[in-house]
Amino acid sequence: MTFVATITTLSTRFLTERSFELIVAPALADFELDAVGGARTAATARFSVLVALAGAIWEDAVRGGDLARFAGLVCIPACYYTFFFLLGLPNGMSRLSSTLVTGLAVAVVTLSLAPAIVCFWPDREPRNTPTEP
Repeated sequence: MTFVATITTLSTRFLTERSFELIVAPALADFELDAVGGARTAATARFSVLVALAGAIWEDAVRGGDLARFAGLVCIPACYYTFFFLLGLPNGMSRLSSTLVTGLAVAVVTLSLAPAIVCFWPDREPRNTPTEP
């Protein structure tokens, strides 16, 4: 599979159509034009395409508003496993301060409840929506 085909496949699979058309497709077009210029120019063009792909991924994550939710969902298992890692220390958690243990426990509970509330909270009914005749 060629570089262009690989980037196109990744982009169409993971990016929105808007990000692909506005960010990645122009970078791929520039790559195809620059690829005939020599090895050094081709390497620079490949790097430019990879930067465009990373920028498109970032744009989709930020524009969609899912970056904070994703980070929160990543923190859940991180806190969970950190807590149980600390439980498995040779001397237990007796060497740790009670403030750290309490803070970690509160973080685990908070991060576990928040996604459940967000995902399972019932949708609100629209208020005063006009009906069409």
